[in-house]
Amino acid sequence: MKNSSDFKFDLTFAFVIFAFVIIVITTYTSIYLFTKLATQEFEDKIKIIAENIYKNYKSKENTIKNTTLALAKNDIFNSTFVPNDDILKSVFKTMLYSNSDLKEINYFNSYGKNLIFCIKNQNNIYCHNNGKSLKIGDIKTDKDLFFKEKFKANGIEFTAFAPVKIEKSPGFIEVKALIKNLFENNNFYHYIIVDNKGNILSSDIYNEKNLNDIFNYFLNKKILQTDEGFVTDEIYVKKLTNNIKMIFIQNKRLINKTNQISKTLTIIMLVLSIFLAVPLGMFFSKPLYSFYKELDKRVKEEIEKRQEKEQLLIAQSKLASLGEMLGNIAHQWRHPLTRLSLLIQNFELAAEKNRLTPEFIEKFKTQANAQIQYMTQTIDDFTNFFKKDTKKVEFCPKEIIEEALKLIEGRLKQNRVDVELKFLKTEPVLGYRSEFSQVILNIINNAIDVLKERDIKNRKIWIRINGKKIEIEDNAGGIPNEIKDKIFEPYFTTKFQSQGTGIGLYMSKVIINQHFNGELYAYNSKKGAVFIIDLNKKSTL
Repeated sequence: MKNSSDFKFDLTFAFVIFAFVIIVITTYTSIYLFTKLATQEFEDKIKIIAENIYKNYKSKENTIKNTTLALAKNDIFNSTFVPNDDILKSVFKTMLYSNSDLKEINYFNSYGKNLIFCIKNQNNIYCHNNGKSLKIGDIKTDKDLFFKEKFKANGIEFTAFAPVKIEKSPGFIEVKALIKNLFENNNFYHYIIVDNKGNILSSDIYNEKNLNDIFNYFLNKKILQTDEGFVTDEIYVKKLTNNIKMIFIQNKRLINKTNQISKTLTIIMLVLSIFLAVPLGMFFSKPLYSFYKELDKRVKEEIEKRQEKEQLLIAQSKLASLGEMLGNIAHQWRHPLTRLSLLIQNFELAAEKNRLTPEFIEKFKTQANAQIQYMTQTIDDFTNFFKKDTKKVEFCPKEIIEEALKLIEGRLKQNRVDVELKFLKTEPVLGYRSEFSQVILNIINNAIDVLKERDIKNRKIWIRINGKKIEIEDNAGGIPNEIKDKIFEPYFTTKFQSQGTGIGLYMSKVIINQHFNGELYAYNSKKGAVFIIDLNKKSTL
Protein backbone atom coordinates (compact mmCIF):
# COMPACT_ATOMS: atom_id res chain seq x y z
CA MET A 1 0.00 0.00 0.00
CA LYS A 2 1.21 3.49 -0.83
CA ASN A 3 2.01 5.89 1.96
CA SER A 4 0.26 9.23 2.43
CA SER A 5 2.89 11.35 0.68
CA ASP A 6 2.76 9.11 -2.38
CA PHE A 7 -1.00 9.41 -2.41
CA LYS A 8 -0.80 13.20 -2.25
CA PHE A 9 1.53 13.24 -5.26
CA ASP A 10 -0.72 10.82 -7.15
CA LEU A 11 -3.77 12.94 -6.41
CA THR A 12 -2.10 16.12 -7.69
CA PHE A 13 -0.85 14.29 -10.76
CA ALA A 14 -4.36 12.95 -11.33
CA PHE A 15 -5.75 16.50 -11.32
CA VAL A 16 -3.22 17.49 -14.00
CA ILE A 17 -4.07 14.47 -16.16
CA PHE A 18 -7.78 15.06 -15.66
CA ALA A 19 -7.48 18.69 -16.74
CA PHE A 20 -5.42 17.67 -19.76
CA VAL A 21 -7.90 14.99 -20.81
CA ILE A 22 -10.86 17.36 -20.46
CA ILE A 23 -9.15 20.04 -22.57
CA VAL A 24 -8.09 17.61 -25.29
CA ILE A 25 -11.54 15.99 -25.44
CA THR A 26 -13.24 19.38 -25.54
CA THR A 27 -10.92 20.68 -28.26
CA TYR A 28 -11.18 17.65 -30.51
CA THR A 29 -14.92 17.47 -29.96
CA SER A 30 -15.09 21.11 -31.07
CA ILE A 31 -12.98 20.28 -34.14
CA TYR A 32 -15.28 17.37 -34.99
CA LEU A 33 -18.42 19.46 -34.49
CA PHE A 34 -16.99 22.34 -36.52
CA THR A 35 -16.12 19.97 -39.37
CA LYS A 36 -19.59 18.41 -39.15
CA LEU A 37 -21.27 21.81 -39.12
CA ALA A 38 -19.12 23.03 -42.01
CA THR A 39 -20.06 19.94 -44.04
CA GLN A 40 -23.72 20.41 -43.15
CA GLU A 41 -23.51 24.07 -44.15
CA PHE A 42 -21.95 23.03 -47.47
CA GLU A 43 -24.79 20.54 -48.09
CA ASP A 44 -27.42 23.16 -47.25
CA LYS A 45 -25.97 26.04 -49.27
CA ILE A 46 -24.39 24.41 -52.30
CA LYS A 47 -27.75 23.27 -53.75
CA ILE A 48 -28.98 26.87 -53.63
CA ILE A 49 -25.74 28.18 -55.11
CA ALA A 50 -25.78 25.58 -57.90
CA GLU A 51 -29.39 26.38 -58.73
CA ASN A 52 -28.66 30.11 -58.85
CA ILE A 53 -25.66 29.56 -61.15
CA TYR A 54 -27.81 27.36 -63.39
CA LYS A 55 -30.58 29.98 -63.55
CA ASN A 56 -28.05 32.77 -64.19
CA TYR A 57 -26.48 30.73 -66.98
CA LYS A 58 -29.84 29.99 -68.58
CA SER A 59 -30.90 33.62 -68.25
CA LYS A 60 -27.81 34.87 -70.05
CA GLU A 61 -28.12 32.15 -72.65
CA ASN A 62 -31.73 33.11 -73.37
CA THR A 63 -30.80 36.78 -73.49
CA ILE A 64 -28.16 36.14 -76.16
CA LYS A 65 -30.48 33.88 -78.14
CA ASN A 66 -33.30 36.42 -77.99
CA THR A 67 -30.92 39.25 -78.95
CA THR A 68 -29.70 37.31 -81.98
CA LEU A 69 -33.23 36.44 -83.10
CA ALA A 70 -34.39 40.03 -82.54
CA LEU A 71 -31.59 41.36 -84.73
CA ALA A 72 -32.25 38.82 -87.48
CA LYS A 73 -35.95 39.65 -87.53
CA ASN A 74 -35.55 43.40 -87.09
CA ASP A 75 -37.40 45.76 -89.43
CA ILE A 76 -34.11 46.97 -90.88
CA PHE A 77 -34.00 43.61 -92.68
CA ASN A 78 -37.08 43.57 -94.88
CA SER A 79 -37.95 43.19 -98.51
CA THR A 80 -38.59 46.85 -99.31
CA PHE A 81 -35.06 48.18 -99.21
CA VAL A 82 -31.43 47.07 -98.93
CA PRO A 83 -30.06 47.47 -95.33
CA ASN A 84 -27.97 50.60 -94.84
CA ASP A 85 -24.49 50.11 -93.34
CA ASP A 86 -24.72 53.10 -91.03
CA ILE A 87 -28.10 52.06 -89.74
CA LEU A 88 -26.84 48.53 -89.07
CA LYS A 89 -23.76 49.82 -87.28
CA SER A 90 -25.90 52.10 -85.13
CA VAL A 91 -28.22 49.23 -84.20
CA PHE A 92 -25.27 46.89 -83.44
CA LYS A 93 -23.63 49.54 -81.22
CA THR A 94 -26.87 50.07 -79.33
CA MET A 95 -27.13 46.33 -78.64
CA LEU A 96 -23.50 46.09 -77.50
CA TYR A 97 -23.88 49.04 -75.17
CA SER A 98 -27.09 47.68 -73.67
CA ASN A 99 -25.64 44.33 -72.58
CA SER A 100 -22.27 44.08 -70.85
CA ASP A 101 -21.94 40.38 -71.76
CA LEU A 102 -22.12 41.04 -75.54
CA LYS A 103 -18.70 41.37 -77.17
CA GLU A 104 -19.20 41.20 -80.92
CA ILE A 105 -21.95 41.36 -83.60
CA ASN A 106 -21.35 40.34 -87.23
CA TYR A 107 -23.46 40.48 -90.38
CA PHE A 108 -22.61 37.97 -93.16
CA ASN A 109 -24.11 37.50 -96.60
CA SER A 110 -25.40 34.12 -97.71
CA TYR A 111 -21.92 33.15 -98.94
CA GLY A 112 -20.26 33.80 -95.58
CA LYS A 113 -18.65 37.12 -96.47
CA ASN A 114 -18.51 39.54 -93.58
CA LEU A 115 -20.27 42.74 -94.54
CA ILE A 116 -20.27 44.53 -91.16
CA PHE A 117 -18.75 43.72 -87.80
CA CYS A 118 -18.85 45.63 -84.51
CA ILE A 119 -16.61 44.66 -81.58
CA LYS A 120 -16.46 45.92 -78.03
CA ASN A 121 -13.07 46.52 -76.44
CA GLN A 122 -13.54 47.48 -72.79
CA ASN A 123 -15.96 50.47 -73.06
CA ASN A 124 -15.19 51.33 -76.69
CA ILE A 125 -17.03 49.92 -79.70
CA TYR A 126 -15.50 49.76 -83.17
CA CYS A 127 -17.46 48.95 -86.32
CA HIS A 128 -15.93 48.03 -89.70
CA ASN A 129 -16.85 46.57 -93.05
CA ASN A 130 -15.49 43.44 -94.65
CA GLY A 131 -14.23 41.48 -91.67
CA LYS A 132 -13.27 37.85 -91.44
CA SER A 133 -15.32 35.54 -93.66
CA LEU A 134 -17.45 32.73 -92.25
CA LYS A 135 -17.47 29.08 -93.29
CA ILE A 136 -21.09 28.34 -93.95
CA GLY A 137 -20.51 24.65 -93.38
CA ASP A 138 -19.78 25.33 -89.71
CA ILE A 139 -23.39 26.25 -88.99
CA LYS A 140 -26.74 24.68 -89.70
CA THR A 141 -28.64 26.98 -92.07
CA ASP A 142 -31.95 25.14 -91.82
CA LYS A 143 -32.72 26.37 -88.28
CA ASP A 144 -33.88 29.72 -87.00
CA LEU A 145 -31.02 29.73 -84.47
CA PHE A 146 -27.69 27.97 -84.13
CA PHE A 147 -26.07 28.26 -80.69
CA LYS A 148 -22.85 27.01 -79.13
CA GLU A 149 -20.84 27.69 -75.97
CA LYS A 150 -17.16 27.30 -75.19
CA PHE A 151 -15.59 27.32 -71.74
CA LYS A 152 -12.39 29.33 -71.44
CA ALA A 153 -10.09 30.36 -68.62
CA ASN A 154 -11.64 33.84 -68.44
CA GLY A 155 -15.30 32.75 -68.72
CA ILE A 156 -17.88 31.13 -71.01
CA GLU A 157 -17.99 32.23 -74.64
CA PHE A 158 -21.41 32.07 -76.33
CA THR A 159 -21.87 32.23 -80.12
CA ALA A 160 -25.33 32.50 -81.71
CA PHE A 161 -26.24 32.48 -85.44
CA ALA A 162 -29.62 33.45 -86.92
CA PRO A 163 -30.48 33.63 -90.65
CA VAL A 164 -31.65 36.92 -92.18
CA LYS A 165 -34.46 35.90 -94.47
CA ILE A 166 -34.84 38.68 -97.10
CA GLU A 167 -34.88 38.28 -100.83
CA LYS A 168 -32.58 41.15 -101.79
CA SER A 169 -29.85 40.55 -99.25
CA PRO A 170 -30.14 37.24 -97.37
CA GLY A 171 -27.42 36.38 -94.84
CA PHE A 172 -26.64 35.69 -91.15
CA ILE A 173 -26.39 37.58 -87.86
CA GLU A 174 -23.70 36.37 -85.49
CA VAL A 175 -23.68 37.48 -81.84
CA LYS A 176 -20.79 36.67 -79.51
CA ALA A 177 -20.82 37.08 -75.73
CA LEU A 178 -18.42 36.38 -72.87
CA ILE A 179 -19.88 35.62 -69.44
CA LYS A 180 -17.46 36.18 -66.59
CA ASN A 181 -17.81 35.48 -62.88
CA LEU A 182 -20.48 32.84 -63.31
CA PHE A 183 -18.83 31.11 -60.32
CA GLU A 184 -18.23 33.45 -57.43
CA ASN A 185 -14.73 33.78 -55.99
CA ASN A 186 -15.06 32.42 -52.44
CA ASN A 187 -13.51 30.10 -49.88
CA PHE A 188 -16.66 28.02 -49.63
CA TYR A 189 -16.24 25.70 -52.61
CA HIS A 190 -14.20 24.80 -55.69
CA TYR A 191 -15.73 23.97 -59.05
CA ILE A 192 -15.01 21.80 -62.07
CA ILE A 193 -16.84 21.98 -65.44
CA VAL A 194 -16.80 18.68 -67.37
CA ASP A 195 -18.38 17.21 -70.47
CA ASN A 196 -20.08 13.82 -70.69
CA LYS A 197 -16.74 12.08 -71.23
CA GLY A 198 -15.18 13.53 -68.11
CA ASN A 199 -12.99 16.03 -69.96
CA ILE A 200 -12.34 19.07 -67.78
CA LEU A 201 -13.46 22.25 -69.56
CA SER A 202 -12.79 24.66 -66.71
CA SER A 203 -11.80 24.63 -63.03
CA ASP A 204 -10.62 27.06 -60.39
CA ILE A 205 -8.24 24.59 -58.73
CA TYR A 206 -7.33 21.65 -60.99
CA ASN A 207 -5.08 21.76 -64.07
CA GLU A 208 -5.72 18.14 -65.03
CA LYS A 209 -7.46 17.32 -68.34
CA ASN A 210 -9.82 14.56 -67.19
CA LEU A 211 -11.65 13.48 -64.03
CA ASN A 212 -9.72 10.20 -64.08
CA ASP A 213 -6.64 12.22 -63.18
CA ILE A 214 -8.36 13.50 -60.02
CA PHE A 215 -10.80 10.90 -58.71
CA ASN A 216 -10.80 7.10 -58.60
CA TYR A 217 -12.68 5.07 -61.18
CA PHE A 218 -15.79 4.42 -59.08
CA LEU A 219 -16.21 8.04 -57.94
CA ASN A 220 -15.58 9.30 -61.48
CA LYS A 221 -18.23 6.90 -62.83
CA LYS A 222 -20.72 7.99 -60.18
CA ILE A 223 -20.16 11.67 -61.01
CA LEU A 224 -20.72 11.12 -64.73
CA GLN A 225 -23.90 9.10 -64.06
CA THR A 226 -25.39 11.72 -61.72
CA ASP A 227 -27.39 14.61 -63.18
CA GLU A 228 -28.04 16.31 -59.87
CA GLY A 229 -27.20 15.45 -56.25
CA PHE A 230 -24.46 14.60 -53.77
CA VAL A 231 -22.07 11.81 -54.78
CA THR A 232 -20.27 12.20 -51.41
CA ASP A 233 -20.73 14.51 -48.42
CA GLU A 234 -18.21 16.86 -50.01
CA ILE A 235 -19.04 16.65 -53.75
CA TYR A 236 -22.22 17.95 -55.42
CA VAL A 237 -23.10 17.55 -59.11
CA LYS A 238 -25.48 19.75 -61.13
CA LYS A 239 -26.27 19.33 -64.84
CA LEU A 240 -25.78 22.60 -66.75
CA THR A 241 -26.59 21.52 -70.31
CA ASN A 242 -27.15 18.20 -72.03
CA ASN A 243 -23.40 17.81 -72.48
CA ILE A 244 -21.98 19.74 -69.53
CA LYS A 245 -22.00 19.26 -65.74
CA MET A 246 -20.89 21.40 -62.83
CA ILE A 247 -19.03 19.72 -59.95
CA PHE A 248 -18.86 21.55 -56.62
CA ILE A 249 -16.24 20.45 -54.08
CA GLN A 250 -16.18 21.58 -50.46
CA ASN A 251 -13.19 23.78 -49.69
CA LYS A 252 -11.22 22.08 -46.90
CA ARG A 253 -8.57 24.73 -46.51
CA LEU A 254 -10.66 26.81 -44.17
CA ILE A 255 -11.54 23.76 -42.06
CA ASN A 256 -7.91 22.63 -41.95
CA LYS A 257 -6.82 26.10 -40.97
CA THR A 258 -9.37 26.16 -38.16
CA ASN A 259 -8.28 22.69 -37.02
CA GLN A 260 -4.67 23.84 -36.92
CA ILE A 261 -5.65 26.86 -34.85
CA SER A 262 -7.59 24.57 -32.51
CA LYS A 263 -4.59 22.25 -32.10
CA THR A 264 -2.33 25.20 -31.34
CA LEU A 265 -4.89 26.38 -28.83
CA THR A 266 -4.88 22.89 -27.29
CA ILE A 267 -1.13 23.06 -26.68
CA ILE A 268 -1.47 26.50 -25.11
CA MET A 269 -4.35 25.32 -22.93
CA LEU A 270 -2.36 22.23 -21.96
CA VAL A 271 0.54 24.30 -20.69
CA LEU A 272 -1.84 26.58 -18.82
CA SER A 273 -3.69 23.60 -17.37
CA ILE A 274 -0.47 22.18 -15.95
CA PHE A 275 0.38 25.45 -14.21
CA LEU A 276 -3.18 25.80 -12.94
CA ALA A 277 -3.82 22.18 -12.09
CA VAL A 278 -0.77 21.79 -9.83
CA PRO A 279 -1.80 24.45 -7.26
CA LEU A 280 -5.46 23.52 -7.64
CA GLY A 281 -4.59 19.87 -7.20
CA MET A 282 -2.62 20.63 -4.03
CA PHE A 283 -5.50 22.74 -2.70
CA PHE A 284 -8.27 20.26 -3.43
CA SER A 285 -6.17 17.27 -2.40
CA LYS A 286 -5.87 18.47 1.22
CA PRO A 287 -9.24 17.15 2.45
CA LEU A 288 -8.83 13.96 0.42
CA TYR A 289 -5.29 13.62 1.74
CA SER A 290 -6.55 13.92 5.34
CA PHE A 291 -9.29 11.39 4.63
CA TYR A 292 -6.81 8.98 3.03
CA LYS A 293 -4.39 9.42 5.94
CA GLU A 294 -7.10 8.48 8.43
CA LEU A 295 -8.23 5.63 6.17
CA ASP A 296 -4.64 4.44 5.84
CA LYS A 297 -4.35 4.36 9.62
CA ARG A 298 -7.55 2.35 9.99
CA VAL A 299 -6.55 -0.07 7.24
CA LYS A 300 -3.19 -0.70 8.94
CA GLU A 301 -4.97 -1.36 12.24
CA GLU A 302 -7.37 -3.79 10.54
CA ILE A 303 -4.45 -5.53 8.80
CA GLU A 304 -2.68 -5.93 12.14
CA LYS A 305 -5.86 -7.36 13.69
CA ARG A 306 -6.29 -9.72 10.76
CA GLN A 307 -2.66 -10.84 10.99
CA GLU A 308 -3.11 -11.50 14.71
CA LYS A 309 -6.24 -13.48 13.92
CA GLU A 310 -4.46 -15.46 11.21
CA GLN A 311 -1.55 -16.15 13.56
CA LEU A 312 -4.05 -17.44 16.10
CA LEU A 313 -5.68 -19.62 13.43
CA ILE A 314 -2.27 -20.93 12.37
CA ALA A 315 -1.43 -21.73 15.98
CA GLN A 316 -4.76 -23.49 16.43
CA SER A 317 -4.24 -25.34 13.15
CA LYS A 318 -0.81 -26.48 14.34
CA LEU A 319 -2.27 -27.68 17.62
CA ALA A 320 -5.02 -29.48 15.75
CA SER A 321 -2.42 -31.05 13.46
CA LEU A 322 -0.37 -32.01 16.47
CA GLY A 323 -3.41 -33.64 18.03
CA GLU A 324 -4.14 -35.51 14.80
CA MET A 325 -0.48 -36.54 14.59
CA LEU A 326 -0.57 -37.91 18.13
CA GLY A 327 -3.79 -39.72 17.33
CA ASN A 328 -2.24 -41.24 14.22
CA ILE A 329 0.89 -42.20 16.16
CA ALA A 330 -1.36 -43.92 18.71
CA HIS A 331 -3.03 -45.83 15.88
CA GLN A 332 0.34 -46.83 14.43
CA TRP A 333 1.71 -47.87 17.82
CA ARG A 334 -1.32 -49.91 18.82
CA HIS A 335 -0.19 -53.12 17.07
CA PRO A 336 3.51 -53.01 18.02
CA LEU A 337 2.59 -52.25 21.66
CA THR A 338 0.24 -55.22 21.66
CA ARG A 339 3.00 -57.43 20.28
CA LEU A 340 5.44 -56.13 22.95
CA SER A 341 2.87 -56.90 25.63
CA LEU A 342 2.51 -60.45 24.31
CA LEU A 343 6.30 -60.92 24.21
CA ILE A 344 6.62 -59.75 27.82
CA GLN A 345 3.83 -62.13 28.91
CA ASN A 346 5.58 -65.01 27.13
CA PHE A 347 8.84 -63.99 28.81
CA GLU A 348 7.17 -64.10 32.28
CA LEU A 349 5.66 -67.54 31.60
CA ALA A 350 9.01 -68.88 30.43
CA ALA A 351 10.69 -67.50 33.60
CA GLU A 352 8.06 -69.18 35.82
CA LYS A 353 8.68 -72.50 34.07
CA ASN A 354 12.45 -72.09 34.02
CA ARG A 355 12.54 -72.07 30.21
CA LEU A 356 14.73 -68.96 29.81
CA THR A 357 17.33 -70.51 27.64
CA PRO A 358 19.94 -68.35 25.83
CA GLU A 359 18.16 -69.09 22.55
CA PHE A 360 14.77 -67.98 23.99
CA ILE A 361 16.25 -64.76 25.41
CA GLU A 362 17.99 -63.95 22.09
CA LYS A 363 14.75 -64.53 20.17
CA PHE A 364 12.84 -62.33 22.66
CA LYS A 365 15.40 -59.56 22.31
CA THR A 366 15.30 -59.70 18.49
CA GLN A 367 11.49 -59.58 18.34
CA ALA A 368 11.27 -56.80 20.95
CA ASN A 369 13.88 -54.67 19.16
CA ALA A 370 11.98 -55.10 15.87
CA GLN A 371 8.79 -53.68 17.42
CA ILE A 372 10.70 -50.83 19.10
CA GLN A 373 12.46 -50.06 15.80
CA TYR A 374 9.08 -49.95 14.02
CA MET A 375 7.76 -47.50 16.62
CA THR A 376 10.89 -45.34 16.34
CA GLN A 377 10.58 -45.30 12.55
CA THR A 378 6.96 -44.19 12.92
CA ILE A 379 8.05 -41.21 15.07
CA ASP A 380 10.71 -40.30 12.49
CA ASP A 381 8.18 -40.55 9.64
CA PHE A 382 5.73 -38.24 11.40
CA THR A 383 8.47 -35.79 12.39
CA ASN A 384 9.80 -35.56 8.82
CA PHE A 385 6.29 -35.34 7.40
CA PHE A 386 5.33 -32.34 9.55
CA LYS A 387 8.75 -30.66 9.54
CA LYS A 388 8.33 -26.96 8.64
CA ASP A 389 9.80 -26.04 5.25
CA THR A 390 11.87 -22.85 4.98
CA LYS A 391 11.72 -22.52 1.20
CA LYS A 392 9.67 -23.70 -1.74
CA VAL A 393 10.84 -26.82 -3.56
CA GLU A 394 9.62 -28.92 -6.43
CA PHE A 395 7.92 -32.14 -5.34
CA CYS A 396 5.58 -34.74 -6.74
CA PRO A 397 2.05 -34.80 -5.21
CA LYS A 398 1.97 -38.58 -5.73
CA GLU A 399 4.80 -39.05 -3.21
CA ILE A 400 3.14 -36.79 -0.62
CA ILE A 401 -0.16 -38.66 -0.94
CA GLU A 402 1.54 -42.05 -0.58
CA GLU A 403 3.43 -40.85 2.52
CA ALA A 404 0.22 -39.44 4.02
CA LEU A 405 -1.63 -42.73 3.48
CA LYS A 406 1.22 -44.58 5.14
CA LEU A 407 1.02 -42.33 8.21
CA ILE A 408 -2.73 -42.79 8.66
CA GLU A 409 -2.67 -46.44 7.69
CA GLY A 410 -3.63 -47.46 11.23
CA ARG A 411 -6.62 -45.07 11.34
CA LEU A 412 -7.80 -46.26 7.92
CA LYS A 413 -7.67 -49.91 9.05
CA GLN A 414 -9.34 -49.18 12.38
CA ASN A 415 -12.25 -47.42 10.60
CA ARG A 416 -12.36 -50.00 7.78
CA VAL A 417 -11.83 -47.43 5.03
CA ASP A 418 -10.55 -48.64 1.67
CA VAL A 419 -8.48 -46.18 -0.40
CA GLU A 420 -8.20 -46.52 -4.18
CA LEU A 421 -5.42 -44.61 -5.99
CA LYS A 422 -5.44 -43.71 -9.68
CA PHE A 423 -2.49 -41.86 -11.23
CA LEU A 424 -3.35 -40.77 -14.79
CA LYS A 425 -0.47 -38.33 -15.10
CA THR A 426 2.01 -36.94 -12.57
CA GLU A 427 3.77 -33.57 -12.72
CA PRO A 428 5.99 -31.79 -10.18
CA VAL A 429 4.66 -28.70 -8.41
CA LEU A 430 6.42 -25.86 -6.64
CA GLY A 431 5.66 -25.10 -2.99
CA TYR A 432 6.07 -26.17 0.65
CA ARG A 433 5.93 -29.95 1.12
CA SER A 434 4.75 -29.86 4.73
CA GLU A 435 1.89 -27.44 3.95
CA PHE A 436 0.71 -29.59 1.05
CA SER A 437 0.91 -32.65 3.32
CA GLN A 438 -1.26 -30.85 5.88
CA VAL A 439 -3.90 -30.14 3.18
CA ILE A 440 -3.98 -33.79 2.02
CA LEU A 441 -4.29 -35.08 5.61
CA ASN A 442 -7.04 -32.56 6.44
CA ILE A 443 -9.19 -33.66 3.48
CA ILE A 444 -8.62 -37.41 4.00
CA ASN A 445 -9.23 -37.20 7.78
CA ASN A 446 -12.44 -35.23 7.16
CA ALA A 447 -13.57 -37.95 4.75
CA ILE A 448 -12.83 -40.66 7.34
CA ASP A 449 -14.77 -38.71 10.01
CA VAL A 450 -17.84 -38.30 7.76
CA LEU A 451 -17.78 -41.98 6.69
CA LYS A 452 -17.63 -43.01 10.35
CA GLU A 453 -20.23 -40.44 11.50
CA ARG A 454 -22.78 -41.53 8.85
CA ASP A 455 -21.99 -45.22 9.47
CA ILE A 456 -21.37 -46.01 5.79
CA LYS A 457 -21.08 -49.78 5.24
CA ASN A 458 -18.57 -50.09 2.40
CA ARG A 459 -16.38 -47.06 3.16
CA LYS A 460 -14.25 -45.93 0.24
CA ILE A 461 -12.04 -42.99 -0.70
CA TRP A 462 -10.84 -42.45 -4.29
CA ILE A 463 -7.76 -40.36 -4.95
CA ARG A 464 -7.09 -39.41 -8.58
CA ILE A 465 -4.09 -37.44 -9.88
CA ASN A 466 -4.11 -35.98 -13.39
CA GLY A 467 -1.11 -33.71 -13.85
CA LYS A 468 -1.45 -30.88 -11.32
CA LYS A 469 -5.08 -31.64 -10.53
CA ILE A 470 -5.87 -33.86 -7.54
CA GLU A 471 -9.36 -35.20 -6.78
CA ILE A 472 -10.29 -36.78 -3.44
CA GLU A 473 -13.75 -38.37 -3.43
CA ASP A 474 -15.65 -40.36 -0.80
CA ASN A 475 -18.92 -42.29 -0.79
CA ALA A 476 -20.40 -40.63 2.30
CA GLY A 477 -23.34 -39.06 0.41
CA GLY A 478 -22.03 -35.55 -0.18
CA ILE A 479 -22.15 -32.13 1.49
CA PRO A 480 -25.62 -30.90 2.56
CA ASN A 481 -26.82 -27.97 0.46
CA GLU A 482 -27.39 -25.75 3.49
CA ILE A 483 -23.70 -25.84 4.49
CA LYS A 484 -22.10 -26.19 1.05
CA ASP A 485 -21.09 -22.51 0.97
CA LYS A 486 -19.78 -22.51 4.56
CA ILE A 487 -17.35 -25.42 4.70
CA PHE A 488 -14.31 -23.24 3.95
CA GLU A 489 -15.19 -20.59 6.53
CA PRO A 490 -13.04 -20.38 9.69
CA TYR A 491 -14.43 -22.08 12.82
CA PHE A 492 -17.22 -23.75 10.90
CA THR A 493 -17.62 -27.41 11.87
CA THR A 494 -20.35 -30.03 11.98
CA LYS A 495 -18.47 -32.04 14.64
CA PHE A 496 -18.75 -31.75 18.38
CA GLN A 497 -16.51 -29.05 19.86
CA SER A 498 -14.31 -31.71 21.42
CA GLN A 499 -13.80 -33.40 18.05
CA GLY A 500 -13.13 -30.48 15.63
CA THR A 501 -11.91 -26.87 15.53
CA GLY A 502 -13.45 -25.84 12.18
CA ILE A 503 -10.20 -24.41 10.78
CA GLY A 504 -8.81 -27.39 8.84
CA LEU A 505 -10.52 -26.70 5.49
CA TYR A 506 -10.15 -22.93 5.94
CA MET A 507 -6.37 -23.24 6.41
CA SER A 508 -6.21 -25.74 3.54
CA LYS A 509 -7.89 -23.24 1.19
CA VAL A 510 -5.56 -20.44 2.36
CA ILE A 511 -2.51 -22.63 1.74
CA ILE A 512 -3.59 -23.68 -1.78
CA ASN A 513 -4.76 -20.20 -2.82
CA GLN A 514 -1.95 -18.08 -1.38
CA HIS A 515 1.10 -20.36 -1.25
CA PHE A 516 0.45 -22.45 -4.37
CA ASN A 517 -1.49 -19.88 -6.43
CA GLY A 518 -4.07 -22.61 -7.03
CA GLU A 519 -7.68 -23.41 -6.19
CA LEU A 520 -9.39 -25.65 -3.64
CA TYR A 521 -13.10 -26.26 -4.07
CA ALA A 522 -15.67 -29.00 -3.60
CA TYR A 523 -18.82 -30.36 -5.23
CA ASN A 524 -21.13 -33.33 -4.80
CA SER A 525 -20.99 -36.38 -7.06
CA LYS A 526 -23.41 -39.29 -7.18
CA LYS A 527 -21.32 -41.07 -4.52
CA GLY A 528 -20.37 -38.27 -2.16
CA ALA A 529 -18.19 -35.19 -1.81
CA VAL A 530 -15.36 -34.45 -4.25
CA PHE A 531 -12.58 -32.08 -3.19
CA ILE A 532 -10.50 -30.63 -6.05
CA ILE A 533 -6.96 -29.28 -5.65
CA ASP A 534 -6.15 -27.49 -8.92
CA LEU A 535 -2.51 -26.36 -9.19
CA ASN A 536 -2.49 -25.66 -12.93
CA LYS A 537 -1.82 -21.97 -12.31
CA LYS A 538 1.89 -21.15 -12.21
CA SER A 539 3.21 -21.19 -8.65
CA THR A 540 5.24 -18.16 -7.64
CA LEU A 541 8.31 -17.95 -5.49
